[in-house]
Amino acid sequence: MSPDFRVSRPVSDADFERYFALRWQLLRAPWEQPRGSERDEFEDVAFHLQVQDRSGRLIGIGRLHCIDDTRGQIRYMAVVDAWRGRGVGTALLQALEQQARDWDLGEIRLHARQAAVDFYTHHGYAVVAPSHTLFGSIPHFLMRKPLP
Repeated sequence: MSPDFRVSRPVSDADFERYFALRWQLLRAPWEQPRGSERDEFEDVAFHLQVQDRSGRLIGIGRLHCIDDTRGQIRYMAVVDAWRGRGVGTALLQALEQQARDWDLGEIRLHARQAAVDFYTHHGYAVVAPSHTLFGSIPHFLMRKPLP
């Protein structure tokens, strides 16, 4: 882990408030989506991670939940622009993958925005098929990675 940031789980109500606020800010607000649209029915059973810089500012978020007994899905992964390309996304992804291994899952799936496909491909994910288009303008691709 970098001395510039740390990956941890949000624990307190205040942690989760900040976590969901950043999720909305990065993944929903730019497309004028309402607050609440950053959450879904799996929040209570999912594994959530956050990344903070040295000052404690939240700079990245991500979530893993089980699809079934053998597969997990990563959703809502995002890093603030100023921290992209500095290892934050990689650290977050590796920690989510480790949790999937800890749960004895054999595969992770995700729906990557077109702009993130290269990032996930670099980390061993393969495009399965085009997926949905979010908010009428953001193409997504179903990707998968078998876990050793």
